[in-house]
Amino acid sequence: MNRFRVNLIRRKALLIIASYTAIICGTFITPLAANAEKHVENYTETNPKTNPEESTDAKTQILAAVSAFSEKLIKNQHYARIDTTLPHLDPRLRLATCNTPLDVKPTSTRKRLGRLTLKISCFDQKNWSLHVPLELKAYEGVIVAARPILRGQIITAGNLTKEDREVTRLNQGYFSEPHLIVGSIAKRNIPTHRVILPQSLSTPKLVNKGERISIQAIGSGLSIKAMGVALVDGSLGDLIQVKNTKTQRIVEGRISAPGKITINL
Repeated sequence: MNRFRVNLIRRKALLIIASYTAIICGTFITPLAANAEKHVENYTETNPKTNPEESTDAKTQILAAVSAFSEKLIKNQHYARIDTTLPHLDPRLRLATCNTPLDVKPTSTRKRLGRLTLKISCFDQKNWSLHVPLELKAYEGVIVAARPILRGQIITAGNLTKEDREVTRLNQGYFSEPHLIVGSIAKRNIPTHRVILPQSLSTPKLVNKGERISIQAIGSGLSIKAMGVALVDGSLGDLIQVKNTKTQRIVEGRISAPGKITINL
């Protein structure tokens, strides 16, 4: 009898503990859940998302404006071809569609080809702007070494060939025709297939200071020849001073051949 009463008391105690536990849990859990729901609502209200269709339209506008700008840049260029690389816009970019034509301006006006940075601006009530890259690679046939050229070597047509290269990277210049190089002297070793740069060449001296040279004066169907002494060194096309050995007068003429100047009357 005593054992039965003890078990009964234990059961009642367990039921009471369970009831208090439920009450306590309900008291603390319910406010936490309510606060969590309120936090999500506030986040949604203060962080509205841009309409995806609007963002897509804005990106389409930007790419179209950059494409039109690049077409204007390359319209009057005379290269063999120009490759255009349009900007890759970040998919996370959120911009409202512009109701006016976008304004496109390069950040630097010093170059028209190569790697450029463009500022795209919308001047309607939304008033936004951003910077995007644009790359224009120009290609053309340029003169390169057909075989190794040694320093001090006089360049002949057999030393040269033409290959297509990206000329937007050749900031130091290049040659497009072999006759502009033939007869020049290499100032340094030039490996095979290396682009011939102007700074790698020097023009040979056709006249040396103190050398006796021929003077030819031409004009109005008249041609007069005389001899003189060069007062300076010179290369083809240079304007130099020469003293006439007969009259002792100093005249100026352009070097037209080895040991010869021409004066146009």
